[in-house]
Amino acid sequence: MSPAAPESTRKQPHGLPFAPTKVGVLIDIDMGTKEDFLATLRFGFDEAHAEGVITRPVELVVKEAIGLPRLEAKNPIDGYLALAAEGVLCVIGPLITDNSIALAPVIDRTGVPAVTWTGTDRYHGQYCFNLGNGGLAEEAAMMAAWIRRSGHRTVGMIHEISPGGVEYASNFRYYAARAGLDVLIEAYTTQVPDDLEGVLRKIRDQQPDCLAYLGYGYPTILMAPMFRSLGWDPPRIMTSAFQFCYAKPEWMAALEGWYGIDQMCEDNPRLRPMLDRFAAHLGKRRDHTVTALSYDTTRLIAEGLARAPLLTPAGVKDGLERVRMLPAVNGGPRTHMSLGPYDHKAYKGDWLVIRRIEGGKTVFVGLHEPA
Repeated sequence: MSPAAPESTRKQPHGLPFAPTKVGVLIDIDMGTKEDFLATLRFGFDEAHAEGVITRPVELVVKEAIGLPRLEAKNPIDGYLALAAEGVLCVIGPLITDNSIALAPVIDRTGVPAVTWTGTDRYHGQYCFNLGNGGLAEEAAMMAAWIRRSGHRTVGMIHEISPGGVEYASNFRYYAARAGLDVLIEAYTTQVPDDLEGVLRKIRDQQPDCLAYLGYGYPTILMAPMFRSLGWDPPRIMTSAFQFCYAKPEWMAALEGWYGIDQMCEDNPRLRPMLDRFAAHLGKRRDHTVTALSYDTTRLIAEGLARAPLLTPAGVKDGLERVRMLPAVNGGPRTHMSLGPYDHKAYKGDWLVIRRIEGGKTVFVGLHEPA
């Protein structure tokens, strides 16, 4: 029996190297967890290659192109087009609602599939895929159900004047009515507020049982001293903006006491082993939702690459549409990822959860339960 061939020969059976698969990364947001994000992407694709899910290594082509709400939509549009010109087969990003809406028609015209984390229903198209870091309709339903199940009957609602904030608010009104809640007051803020304390004072004076925040979330980081100044400490829940707490330690402290929509669930049997493997690889722990979501993104794309009939952008689109029942590390125990020709939202099952910030860390509260 002849000795086993060297590893390098087994991967190159004809003695010739294969070109890596190029995957674009479009960073359209000021990302406090950027290095963790990119490290997780590399780790996830390397694992998929080592396991034989994909036969070629993945080369990440990264473009940082900060767009809305702070800068211009043109930046991520140009960033995406630059990635397409560099020959990537698909793009991870854009990551947030505003830029996703602006980019959707560009993505469909260009024909390079893009997997976004956005929660809006307005991001759709033949080449637009979604692995939601939240869902603007789903989160509103969960928030209304949580408020009712917690014994509250009245709510003060604050939402941002932004595409995402308006979509959130429309959904929340509907689900609040279904849950038998009375919205005593609707107040509004921009994403860069001028008089946020005055907005909170108006809500406080109506004496609602609790506060619901609907929007992208920058203003919530500013509210802690305002609550103290107003002598008001209401039960409060926010959208997946809650996950800003993972970006910086001071933001975790600023959001103390908030409930919010998250994705990380310790009851998922796949979560802890992945986090342990990544910690061993990185040399430090990064146990938060962005790590789990980034890893799921790599496994979804790796499966799409594996099922692509041809390694072209159009082929990868077809491959992604063939992904079925792929286990996820994010979300509850039965969360999985499935796509189809007319279904480009990958997460299925209990992919959103409720957590709370207590003592400077997040605590799992529960999965969604109807009111």
